[in-house]
Amino acid sequence: MNIFQKLFSKRETVSQTFPTPHHIKTGNWEGRISPVAGYRSLVVPAWYRGVTLLMQTMGQMKIQYQRFDSANENFIEDTFGRGKDLNYILQVRPNPLMTASDMQEQIEFRKIYYGNAYVYIERNQYDDVEALWLCTGGGYNIINDTYELTYNAPGGPRILTEVPSKDVIHYRNVIRDFGFIHGIPVIDFAKKSLSIAATADDQTLQEMAKGGRHKLLVQENAPQSGQFGLLGGGRADKSELKKITAQLEEDWANQDAVFLNNIADVKIISQSAQELRLLEQRGFQVSDIARLLGIPRIMLMEDAGSSYRMPEHATQEFMLRTIQPRIQEEEDELNSKLLRKEDYKKRKIHICELALRRLDAKGQAEIDKLHMETGWSANEIRAQHDLPNIEGGDIHYISTNLAEIGSDKLRMGQSQSQPSGNVKPNEEGGNE
Repeated sequence: MNIFQKLFSKRETVSQTFPTPHHIKTGNWEGRISPVAGYRSLVVPAWYRGVTLLMQTMGQMKIQYQRFDSANENFIEDTFGRGKDLNYILQVRPNPLMTASDMQEQIEFRKIYYGNAYVYIERNQYDDVEALWLCTGGGYNIINDTYELTYNAPGGPRILTEVPSKDVIHYRNVIRDFGFIHGIPVIDFAKKSLSIAATADDQTLQEMAKGGRHKLLVQENAPQSGQFGLLGGGRADKSELKKITAQLEEDWANQDAVFLNNIADVKIISQSAQELRLLEQRGFQVSDIARLLGIPRIMLMEDAGSSYRMPEHATQEFMLRTIQPRIQEEEDELNSKLLRKEDYKKRKIHICELALRRLDAKGQAEIDKLHMETGWSANEIRAQHDLPNIEGGDIHYISTNLAEIGSDKLRMGQSQSQPSGNVKPNEEGGNE
């Protein structure tokens, strides 16, 4: 076996089992944030919000197996025979252990924390898809073009070796390794920012846990020149200082004014959260997390200093820059694994984003109006909202604001502007 074969024959098997979460230590997280320590990073609120937002956004969209309708010259959802069976697997229940939305959410999670998500395609003897299994571990062998997978199924975990690549849907993070085979986890690039954020959170908690109190140092007041301390030699008795300290603590908590005699000196030796500006530091970390996950700050519940005039603009930016590329990448992978070469231009996998507009009534109304003006019929629009057809709703309209010079539209407008009745212009240019 040559060096190339030794290098690429290794199978990378990734464990995806999480340990029990425990207290977060401050300081550098290098080496402590790993795929198996995923829950630890989720204690950072902005990171948790961003990760769950990406997961739930991808989980809302419906995956459709479509066929080309030659009568209408467009793609429509296949609801017959094998197409119906495949759409049930893609849209409702890919396997007995999870729903379709569950699988899409966990695929996104694994891309963030592992860089890769593997889905095993279980086929029957006729090469039809029977189930889709999200794997708990996997790796690719470039020499044999096969995968090694582990996944959970009724009856216990299953281990598969030498699985052909055509039977594995491999979702990769956008950043890949040197061989373009495996994705690199987003969490690898977030370690420094999450470490700083967790440290700031921990220090803030320590300060706030004091209830606004300060640490104090009580010591003997330095004697003036020519005088001695309580016991001589400039030193006070320890018991006397303890008694003064106890009285000081009681007066500090219960009274607005605190009296000390001239034998004791008190210094504040702690820093408050205001002095450390920890809350401001936490705000800065939200920006870093927003950049890492591709989510506008305002969508992480942080609208201070936001440059978006309206939340809708942030949503549009999120959909255009973050979600749309994910949709295209997943469609390409699904088309390459669930379809054959001869299906090209005849069938395709489409990830429908209509569910993302379900509760945005204003935005959906604007889209419906635009569709009506560009050739959609009323019944076609109503079908998108699961509404019944209406009589006369199959007519198609086109909104026109321009017309060709000399066209009937312009002549019609000119004829309507001419004077009506028997009024004729006289020789001087006036009306008779």
